[in-house]
Amino acid sequence: MMTLYDHPLSGNCHKVRMLLSMLGLPYRSEFVDVPNEAHHAPWFGEINPLRQIPALDDDGYLVCDSQSILTYLAQSHAPHWLGDTPQSHARVAQWLSFAANEIGNSLQPARLYYLLGEKVDIESVSAKGKRVLEVLDAYLAKHEWLAAERPTIADLACMPYVGLSREGHLPLDDYAHVMAWIERIVALPGYVTMKGLPQAAAQLAV
Repeated sequence: MMTLYDHPLSGNCHKVRMLLSMLGLPYRSEFVDVPNEAHHAPWFGEINPLRQIPALDDDGYLVCDSQSILTYLAQSHAPHWLGDTPQSHARVAQWLSFAANEIGNSLQPARLYYLLGEKVDIESVSAKGKRVLEVLDAYLAKHEWLAAERPTIADLACMPYVGLSREGHLPLDDYAHVMAWIERIVALPGYVTMKGLPQAAAQLAV
């Protein structure tokens, strides 16, 4: 069984949790208490020398970085999640980069500023976050999904911190096309939620 080094409030970890669930892959979650510096423990340095979560142990093969883990899981178990054409493969790569860079340097630190009191230039990251939401909204006005005619790992890579952007005091509800895209992801079979993200209709009915 795979082991995911995980924290329940991490959007990067949640990208991986969503894909594991959507693919029906069993795994064990190993809690890493990042706010209390557990990722600096010597044992975790053996897992990921960069001391970042998530990390995935697949029968002794270690994969680090959420975008890399998504790619690895899709390639290993469901290649259609990577797209079907050279063009869609390129768009997946583009949006994985967008998740790591544009989203990772705006929506993510804005959330951490309010959630954990991390020291960031909140005016700068908030301005970048609004720009990210504007770019996404304009693109999603013309496309249902980010990289292909159906969902790919590009959508899962970008969704968590976008969906959590209210926790960074950003006006998510102003972006109707982004909101509709989030609803489409929530409706996918196997979708799982986390604190701050919408629940699927089936989960609400329980």
